[in-house]
Amino acid sequence: MVHSAERQIATSVLVIGTGGAGLRAAIELAERGVDVLVLGKRPKADAHTTLAAGGINAALSTIDAEDSWQQHAADTITESYLLARPDIVQVVTENAARGIEDLERWGMPFARESDGQISQRFFGAHTYPRTAFAGDG
Repeated sequence: MVHSAERQIATSVLVIGTGGAGLRAAIELAERGVDVLVLGKRPKADAHTTLAAGGINAALSTIDAEDSWQQHAADTITESYLLARPDIVQVVTENAARGIEDLERWGMPFARESDGQISQRFFGAHTYPRTAFAGDG
C-alpha cells in the first residue's frame, strides 16, 4: 500500500500571497463569511511586508491637527514625481485612516504617545508626521 503526503482541501477562495495585500484580501473575505485559505511560499518572518521598514502613512491628525487626507494626497503626488494616478492616490489617502483602524482592531501593536494615541513620525518628504509604526521607533 502506498501512502501519499498529499491532502485535498476545499475552500471557496484561495489567496496566494501572505504579504499585506494578500492578508488584507483574506481578512475582508473572512469578515464577509467567505471560506478563505491563504497560501504563502515563504516563511512568515521572510515575507516582504514583514521586512519592510518605516511604517504606514495616514493622516490621523494625532500629532498635528492640521494634517488631512488632502495634504497626504498632495504630498504623495509630489513624492511620486507627478507619476502617481491622482484618482488612486485619492482613494488610498481618503481611506488610510480606516486602514489604520482596521489594523489596530486586528491587534497591530502601534507605538503610542503618552496619552494613548497612535504615534506618528516624519517619513519621506511629507508635510506632517503621519507615519504610524510599531516596534522600531
